[in-house]
Amino acid sequence: MNIEYLKYFAELAKVQHYGKAAKILNISQPGLSHAIKTLEEECGVPLFQREGRNVSLSSYGKELMKDVDDILNAYLRLEERAAGLRTEEKTVRIGTVYPLAAGMVPRMLQKFGATFPFVIYNRLTPEIAEGLMDGKYDIGFCSDLLKSEELEYYPIRESYIAVVVPKGHPLEKRESISLKEVALYPQIMFSKTSGFRNLQEQIFDKEGIKVRPVCTAEEIEVITGLVENGFGISVLPYMDIIRHHNIVAIPVQTSIWKSKFYIARRKYGIRSDQEEAFFQYWRKNRL
Repeated sequence: MNIEYLKYFAELAKVQHYGKAAKILNISQPGLSHAIKTLEEECGVPLFQREGRNVSLSSYGKELMKDVDDILNAYLRLEERAAGLRTEEKTVRIGTVYPLAAGMVPRMLQKFGATFPFVIYNRLTPEIAEGLMDGKYDIGFCSDLLKSEELEYYPIRESYIAVVVPKGHPLEKRESISLKEVALYPQIMFSKTSGFRNLQEQIFDKEGIKVRPVCTAEEIEVITGLVENGFGISVLPYMDIIRHHNIVAIPVQTSIWKSKFYIARRKYGIRSDQEEAFFQYWRKNRL
């Protein structure tokens, strides 16, 4: 059904006169008559009945009117929302892996001088890749990506493996250290539900070293807190969060792991000028 014809129907039902309704609607009376006749043909029943020079709703028209008000109200809300989308600046939704959320991403936004509204979500890389593809996020910061022709992504920073120790630890002054030396101290590791646990195990396995953690934790915030309070040391990918704790990060001598962080987005999409400029700036620059 034509939404304009439903508006005409509602107005005629209210004023009950073709001439008056046509004037209010700013259309010709024959045009209004044609619209009502079209609606009646679509419904297969008469919607109005004549009462002298006036008209009133038929019993069928009264039934239709019950839904028309709801339809027109919903359509008005839709028009208002669409107008709001046209006038409001687009909020950029950023999905980022945890290592970059607290430090690097805010610094990138600040260095660029971002003035667009944005919201940041902490997610795992597979969740970010999926969110980018289904339109949940506009920009992603990931440690790696599921390969997809729908995405474009570019490296912005490399990471490295470090052992984190509390201030005052015997290893504190070392500039680098071997895994065999690290393994002599109690180890704190990620729990088996964390994607980083496999990484930690691979690092030690490559050197033929077996370690049994003294304790485990799901989140890096908890691990750094345990290290800070003397429960042990931990081999971790270097993350900005380490700088916010009373601990020291010492690069580990290993060649099996090098990680790159990427900025990513869907190849095609509607973007604001600021969002596009931000992505292109970091596509060409690295931290």
